[in-house]
Amino acid sequence: MKFSPTTMGLALVLAGSGSTALAQSNVQLFGIMDAGVTHLSSSGSGSVNQLGTDGNLSSRLGFRGTEDLGGGLKAGFWLEAAVNPDTGTGGSTSVDNIKSSSGGLNFGRRSTVSLMGNWGEVRLGRDFVPAFSNLAVSGGGYHAFGTNGVGSSAALFYPPAGARGQTHVRASNSVAYHLPKMGGFFGTAMYAFGENAADNDGRVVGARLGYASGPVSAAVGVTKTTLSSLGDLRQTNIGGSYDFGVAKAMLLWGENKAGLGDRKTRVWAVGAHVPVGAGQVRVSYGAVKATNIANDANHFALGYVHSLSKRTALYGTYARVSNKDGGNAYAVGDGLAVASAGGSSSGYQVGLRHSF
Repeated sequence: MKFSPTTMGLALVLAGSGSTALAQSNVQLFGIMDAGVTHLSSSGSGSVNQLGTDGNLSSRLGFRGTEDLGGGLKAGFWLEAAVNPDTGTGGSTSVDNIKSSSGGLNFGRRSTVSLMGNWGEVRLGRDFVPAFSNLAVSGGGYHAFGTNGVGSSAALFYPPAGARGQTHVRASNSVAYHLPKMGGFFGTAMYAFGENAADNDGRVVGARLGYASGPVSAAVGVTKTTLSSLGDLRQTNIGGSYDFGVAKAMLLWGENKAGLGDRKTRVWAVGAHVPVGAGQVRVSYGAVKATNIANDANHFALGYVHSLSKRTALYGTYARVSNKDGGNAYAVGDGLAVASAGGSSSGYQVGLRHSF
């Protein structure tokens, strides 16, 4: 949804410059609203019905814009907030890459300002860490369900409790460089300041490099966060996809490692997107192998997304997680942990997603 900078007060506030510069500016309001009904059932915890969000894509509200500075140089900004349409609340964020905080609507999904040219983009602020993008649909990732809903890659690919920082998805206080388009190659390098005077707690260093051309796409991502409470948290993953036309096949592997006690998980998943008429069938199966933390588990998910238009879709998903070795660390969805040793968790959801 575009607004004319010469007629809208919002654009005047955000652009913050004279009429000459405004004529070269582009400011947009954008967002996604995703809400659905979910049924969760976990061993030892019973079952629950919820009206929730983010079953297909993450709900958000944002403002973004660019200004042409001439000579091939552009300036840009991006402010994106998580919203919960079921309750009307906002999401949380992390200030120094260690502590989580909330308190109403904030731009914790992304808050950046950047300079762009034929040499690439330098981006400053809060954004995805490089190792996260391979997990998420919005990052061009390689999991059939991205990081949304009961089929989410987060069920196994996120670091488990006891080996998780605030930076497994995003980092605040970051400076990142994004490569320009170079014959299919793409990449990102990031450094984020922990902003703690006594030590380097919260410091993030990471990179992602990939290639996408025609039906082929592949990328590797790494991120390291300095955390005295866990030892350095290292996230590494590699994924790829190939579009056969009748189906798009995907493969993803990842490792999360916390330095203290050599705690780590190694995860893999295979999946596919299969176009069917105006819709798409999604399927995924994966497993995690845990060392000195949590337990082994596997995760199966099957779903369907039906497009009503370019901006609106209905979706439904079923998923099941089975814990191994007498553990109970993993579950589908949010809010209903497995309470029985070696127990399982399942869930299904149906919802509506609209983008603007």
